[in-house]
Amino acid sequence: MPDSRTLLRAGGRGVAVLGAAALTVAAFGAAAIVPWPEHRAEPLARSIQPAESRTLRVCPGPMLELGDDAESVSALGSARIATATRPADAGAERVVLAPPRGTEDDVAVSLVTEPGAVDAGMLAGAQSQRLTTETAAGFLAAGCAEPVADAWLAGGSTELGRSTLLLLANPGEVAATVDVRVHSETGPVEAPSGLGLVVQPGGQRVVSIAGLAPGAAAPVVHVTSTGGTVAATLEQTAIDVLTPTGAELIGTTAPPATRQTITGVVVPQSGGIAVDEDHAEGDAHPSLRLLAPGADAVEAAVSVVPEAGGEGSVFDVVLQPGQVSDIPLGELAAGEYTVRIDADGEFVAAARTATTAGGDELPSDFAWFPASLPLLEETLVAVPRGPGTKLHFANPGDAEVEASVTIGDDERRVTVAAGGVASVQLPGGGGSALVTGGAGLFASVSFNGNRQLAGFAVQPPGPLDSPIVVYPR
Repeated sequence: MPDSRTLLRAGGRGVAVLGAAALTVAAFGAAAIVPWPEHRAEPLARSIQPAESRTLRVCPGPMLELGDDAESVSALGSARIATATRPADAGAERVVLAPPRGTEDDVAVSLVTEPGAVDAGMLAGAQSQRLTTETAAGFLAAGCAEPVADAWLAGGSTELGRSTLLLLANPGEVAATVDVRVHSETGPVEAPSGLGLVVQPGGQRVVSIAGLAPGAAAPVVHVTSTGGTVAATLEQTAIDVLTPTGAELIGTTAPPATRQTITGVVVPQSGGIAVDEDHAEGDAHPSLRLLAPGADAVEAAVSVVPEAGGEGSVFDVVLQPGQVSDIPLGELAAGEYTVRIDADGEFVAAARTATTAGGDELPSDFAWFPASLPLLEETLVAVPRGPGTKLHFANPGDAEVEASVTIGDDERRVTVAAGGVASVQLPGGGGSALVTGGAGLFASVSFNGNRQLAGFAVQPPGPLDSPIVVYPR
């Protein structure tokens, strides 16, 4: 048996252990109660304002026509370009880009201002052209675009009697390497020849969509570039046997999103095809082109809102992933409309309408209306010459928006109700319009005359020349 001294030593060690444990618990408790001295090291950061650069827009130029081989193109007439800057004396130099291979015609034009001469959105350009040739006829108009690295274009067709070209312009000082990917009604198109296309600095390149997606009834084109940025435009012409049935320049549409707004959709004559018709072919009826480029199906609700007031129509559609859908907009009365689409997934959208002459069944012209992005507080719009010119607004917000539209010395107030639409008649001789207080509105310009139909979206400038926060290592 252990003696009493051994027991005393063991008991002493136990008391010491318990005492140390108690001290430890007390120390941690005190640490939880007593505030520790704080020290925070904020990351070193600097806000860098990029040096002011030139502001530029690119006008696609006149309608082009392919020659006897894929390397030759020719210009059909010339385009009339309207430019505008604010301040007005800032000026915009016109720089003609090097034409595509196979032609000596001047084609794309770059509008350039000096560094710091104008604020964001205060350089605008647009063009129009009337075609009356044996192979192409119609009225076409387009806004002069800002070069970007990523663009979506919804429109065109490569079926029999339809020609669609992609115009790529690089106004920069370095070469742009461009990938062109096409979706159609059957899904993504495998076209390796559309990848790695080089657009030389200060030049333009033309790509035949039929060469990438032959026989496509409903193409949507996705353009991405590295190195330099490019301005991308589609052009479409249609002919029925020997009768030209329209021509159009198609600008970029808003990037994929869960909500898209298409304003200023002109329906020249009453008519159309019911939404549930499954045989809606051809160009002569109002329709909507939609693409969900993701991996999942998308359910969308479409609202067609007439500018003249009254009840519109609402219908639902299901978009299969990667497949383009051309959907009739229903039987519509003549007038202007805004089309709103809300979905549970991202998609791109554009609308198409056509005009006929007299009792003709064939279209005499057609137009594509891309989806747009919301305006800034101030937006300058260049307006080329054309018939029945209107500036359209749509307000998807929950509050009324009051904006002013200044045309020359004439200032007009425009009130766009929450969820409502409005329009302003513009002079047919061209010019410009300054929209003030229009933040959050969507806008477009349309043209409507005898055998003449066209439109383009008013897109806000990209986030260029904004401050950049840099964290040095």
